[in-house]
Amino acid sequence: MQTKYFGTSGIRGIVEKNLTPEFAIKIGLSYSRFLENNGNIALGSDQRFGSRVIKHSIISGLILGGINVIDLGIIPTPALCHYIKEFKLNGGIMITGSHTPPEITGIMFFQNDTGELRPKNEEKIEEIIIKEKYKRVPWNEIGKIEKDDDAIEIYIKNVLKNFGKKISLNEKIAIDCCNSPQSYALPRIIEEINGMPIILNGEIDGKFPGRDPYPRPENLGELCNIVKKEKAILGLACDGDGDRAIFVDENGNVLWGDITGAIFSEEELKKHNGGTIVCPINTSKIIEDVTHKFNGKIIFTKIGPPAIIEQVINNIDNVVFAFEETGKYIWKENILYGDPCYSLLKIIDIINSKGYLSEIVQSYAKYYRKKIALPIKEKDRKRILNEIEKKIIKKTKYLKIDKLDGFKIYLNENTWILLRPSGTEPVFRIYIEGKDEKEIEKILEEYVEKIKRII
Repeated sequence: MQTKYFGTSGIRGIVEKNLTPEFAIKIGLSYSRFLENNGNIALGSDQRFGSRVIKHSIISGLILGGINVIDLGIIPTPALCHYIKEFKLNGGIMITGSHTPPEITGIMFFQNDTGELRPKNEEKIEEIIIKEKYKRVPWNEIGKIEKDDDAIEIYIKNVLKNFGKKISLNEKIAIDCCNSPQSYALPRIIEEINGMPIILNGEIDGKFPGRDPYPRPENLGELCNIVKKEKAILGLACDGDGDRAIFVDENGNVLWGDITGAIFSEEELKKHNGGTIVCPINTSKIIEDVTHKFNGKIIFTKIGPPAIIEQVINNIDNVVFAFEETGKYIWKENILYGDPCYSLLKIIDIINSKGYLSEIVQSYAKYYRKKIALPIKEKDRKRILNEIEKKIIKKTKYLKIDKLDGFKIYLNENTWILLRPSGTEPVFRIYIEGKDEKEIEKILEEYVEKIKRII
């Protein structure tokens, strides 16, 4: 095991390798200790094969530590958050590999405010694991296990209630559910607003036969074609646990998360006459354009929901919206996590008032963006970063550099490149953005070669 268990979002691994049932029991005991061996939590899981094993192991650790567990079964991750909020629970755990390949399983921890565990609290749990500061309760204090099959109903009810007003869209909406548990909720939400859902990959399947669990533009060709063929007003694609939402306009064009985030940010800044937007360091410059235009401010964070939510909570009075470019959009009045059902209602409300998505997008400046991942060994992350600083950063001319999460190098007013190891997968990610497509392709090629040599 690594001495560092938590990545960008929870703990992830492969069941027969580094996320064993024995280790999952220790994680359950550690979370119990973190909650002072008392309280009630909800637990949900995705449909992955590995999740079946880890779920039962972690429940064993939780109840051995005195925690009462409400088993919600197979649900989308935002449904867990809504359940925590509805019943004012002490927290929750989601067993899911999220957007990663099918063989990977993960454990995500949520606090009583529906946000993921903050980085400082991750450190506390990690210390408990490493130093084995577990506490097993006596036989007559072992926690209870209950089952509740109503989590989806509660999810749908709360999304509609939290939205705060009735909307209707008597149009076709294409949804790619990614063989995830969002198949239980998204079609129902569309029907509730008089829409007509066209469902792709609606069968829940841990092998993900429809497509890769990561909703990248290159994986969404079928959805884009269906939108055009069926003359749907928009499309929406989820990831493997149903917390990301990538939208497709009525012409079958994929809107990456930064574009959608800018649309949502503009609406919230106009509604509140300013305010603060929270987003990670890899966000497009388009968000700077929007906040400057509509009297807003930005707080940049490390990549990943825990870091984003920490800043939302720290600035709760001023924050009007938070998001990350992977398709997680957060409104504090809903839950402190990505929620495709709520995001869908928001985008439909905007379409009703402003018109087609393709027309809305045209009002924003055009930035070109590339992102690639190079395979690395997880143990090499720190070494690679150290060598990049010595062999690349010190020899590069730049306007400024941000070392919040990896190295974000601002090469000129409109072009930046971000170099960082993934916190969830054994890859090194390179992001680049600029207004000149040929220029960024050339720069990216140069940096890829430099980093390959270091790897």
